[in-house]
Amino acid sequence: MISNTVLGLRRLLSGVFMVILGLAGVVSSFAETEVRMNLELYNSVYRGRNDNWYYTGSGKADMRIGSTGNRNMRAEVAVEFYPVDLSGGSSVAAVPALNLKRLWFKANFPSWRLTAGKTKVAWGNGFVFNSGDVLFGSLSPYLDFTQSTIRDDTAFLTAFNIPTGDFSYIEGVLLPPSILYDSGSSSLEVQTIDKTSGGLRFFGRVGGWRLETGYLYKGDAKVATDLLGHRPYFSFHGHAGVDLYGAVSLAAGRDGDAGVNRDSWDEISKTVNFSFGAFHQLQTGYDSTLTIRLETLVMPWQNWSAQKYQEVIDGDAGYYGIMIYPEITWMMRSTWYTSVQSVISPVDASAQITTTFGWHVFQGFTLLGFVVVNAGDEQSLFAYDRSGAWPLYPVGHPDEGINWADYEFNGVNITLGARYSY
Repeated sequence: MISNTVLGLRRLLSGVFMVILGLAGVVSSFAETEVRMNLELYNSVYRGRNDNWYYTGSGKADMRIGSTGNRNMRAEVAVEFYPVDLSGGSSVAAVPALNLKRLWFKANFPSWRLTAGKTKVAWGNGFVFNSGDVLFGSLSPYLDFTQSTIRDDTAFLTAFNIPTGDFSYIEGVLLPPSILYDSGSSSLEVQTIDKTSGGLRFFGRVGGWRLETGYLYKGDAKVATDLLGHRPYFSFHGHAGVDLYGAVSLAAGRDGDAGVNRDSWDEISKTVNFSFGAFHQLQTGYDSTLTIRLETLVMPWQNWSAQKYQEVIDGDAGYYGIMIYPEITWMMRSTWYTSVQSVISPVDASAQITTTFGWHVFQGFTLLGFVVVNAGDEQSLFAYDRSGAWPLYPVGHPDEGINWADYEFNGVNITLGARYSY
């Protein structure tokens, strides 16, 4: 256990940020570089507990410095900053945070490729639900579609890629254990080597369909709702009138986070999950398009009856047997667009619906509007009003037995903002 205070962590992050800026200047003097900035600013009005309404400002800024001009060598550094934001409906952080999102290089050798650093390796296929994403996990239904990216988790890793044909390759990846932060004791914990993750996948094409299969031993969680242990998977992507894709995976063996040893089919079956998706784009007039996407996540041996929300967030109730993600986006003359995205839980008859309006005013500058509404009773995953059934902090939490704050997002959020990328 390495003791450290929150103030010390912030100073460390600030120091890292300044070092990155210094390195950027040094690198730019020796190689061609590209600097990209993305700014997102939002004003949100949302409902909290007990019908109290709040107005907050929020946003995000990220800077990416990438190398260019060398086809055999690439590198990138990406830093994100989140200011104070409380709503939970359009936010990604409750306190100011500086995050080193990416720090990687990729080298092309004559017969293989190497990737090392903090980055993301995409396994499987899927936009919202991806059963093949055994590296980072794409099963959680709690998503924020007001952000420019979703499921963009990264981790330190080393990966090699060996081509085996024109459209096939073998890829191996090794992920060291994460360093954990205990907010209760304001300390860091370095995990032992048995928490290391690693595996292989094979990618190939058969008759126009892209197929991949692989195995990962998952030693520690990279996201909140991760499944640990032995993680085999299979994934496909092809076209049959529309783009079709899907994946299947499971978890077996010891899962220390869940406190179980999945050594029987009764335990393993609870982790079996299938994801399926379809995507299609239609021309709806001069310079206008209509995009339709539909995805579903099925866990056949999980819950097919509604559970109490407290049990769901504590992890005692497991998952629901099916989740659905529909999306429809209409782009008008490459300038205006509107979209409706929703995560639907048929088992407890609830949904979170996000409606987006956008106007590309200038190159890189977009005005945005979002309306996020939950539809469901107070015990469902997506409650319109949870004031009468707000959960307590789970057992073992530093604030065990205390209700969540009154300003937590509660069913309705309206946001206006802008995004500028240059």
